Amino acid sequence: MPSSQLLILGNGFDLHCGLKSSYKDFFQSSILDNIGVQYGLRQKKAEAIGFWENLLNEYYKKFGNDNYRWCDIETIIKDTVLTIEEIAFNAIKSVRQGESLEVIKTIKEFLYKICMSFYFSLLQRNICSDDEACSLLINHILQELNKFERRFCKYIKDNIVNPKNENEFNTQYIVNAMNLLKTLTGFTDIQFETIDDIIKRQEKAYDKPLSPTMCQSDWREKRILSHEFANLRSVNILSFNYTALFDILGVDSPCLYNNVHGKLCLNKCSRDCTSCNIIFGIDDSIIQSHEKNFELHKFSKTYRKMLNTNAETCILPKKNNRLIEIKFYGHSLSEADYSYFQSIFDYYNIYENNKVSLIFYYSKGFEQTDEVYRLINTYGKTLINKEQGKNLTHKLLLENRLKIVEIP
Repeated sequence: MPSSQLLILGNGFDLHCGLKSSYKDFFQSSILDNIGVQYGLRQKKAEAIGFWENLLNEYYKKFGNDNYRWCDIETIIKDTVLTIEEIAFNAIKSVRQGESLEVIKTIKEFLYKICMSFYFSLLQRNICSDDEACSLLINHILQELNKFERRFCKYIKDNIVNPKNENEFNTQYIVNAMNLLKTLTGFTDIQFETIDDIIKRQEKAYDKPLSPTMCQSDWREKRILSHEFANLRSVNILSFNYTALFDILGVDSPCLYNNVHGKLCLNKCSRDCTSCNIIFGIDDSIIQSHEKNFELHKFSKTYRKMLNTNAETCILPKKNNRLIEIKFYGHSLSEADYSYFQSIFDYYNIYENNKVSLIFYYSKGFEQTDEVYRLINTYGKTLINKEQGKNLTHKLLLENRLKIVEIP
């Protein structure tokens, strides 16, 4: 009986394929005034007017381009939401007492002034309680986050589809993605060079050539590409990216494919596209430790995903006595997503189920041995039998069920 595969992808997949999909890329392209940089100015573009764009620019003014370690949007969201929780009521008090904040030296002071400005506008229009004001502030920050997500969606889409010609795609990214998917899953032994090569190679399978009209040509190519991906049926893909290769190619997905935090809208739409469902947010465990302000749950990835009515079916391969390979590539294995991995490991009972193996792929220069060790050991601590938990990594290695593999 052939094995089933669960392939877990992170942003390293898209980056490896040449897509400029990092938060740093987005900041440099969409927010940072690159002309100003030439003159030593740390300022944002005039059209980058949202709350989160302004906040990212404050981080840039404070930390500069020190490898852009600070440019992790979801960490910034976490720090921002928790800081606002801390300062919100004091900011209201400052407004009611007629205080002002003229000099901004820290990120916290910047947020304090933002809170004060928002409260001041509220009090000018209406008298509301402090609790109501805080609730309105949280909702305002969340609405700004929704707009920010849509602009990020548009940025990624424009790196895949030419915004001036919706029929022109970043074919190099597509071919690279197909080749990397081949390496990770083994769905074919062909090394793709161009999409045209695939079409020409497979056209021999059709006895009767079609007339070269746009509609029929497009239909033919989609059918050929669908045939090329047929061997992916035993693979389930759980992607933490916002891209979906099969959507980009315009073919039906041959396998279960789930974008954990939403995916790009490929419609022809404006900068503030309303069809976007990508999610930036905070791990639920962080929110749960701050239960005193229930409003913060609105920034939880879990809560926001729950609101998505287009939730996909279960992505996990069935436990039907098959060998199951859980493969990772391009994911940072950060604690922010441990809850997902714990659920998967629990579902398959990886300690006792010797039919399940873990394979962590990495590209040269991006070794993750420490991260893998930390992930397995952290999961081991959740097991009821603590001795088994301490022994989990050793057991997986002994049974050849844990591998760390470099790929080209």
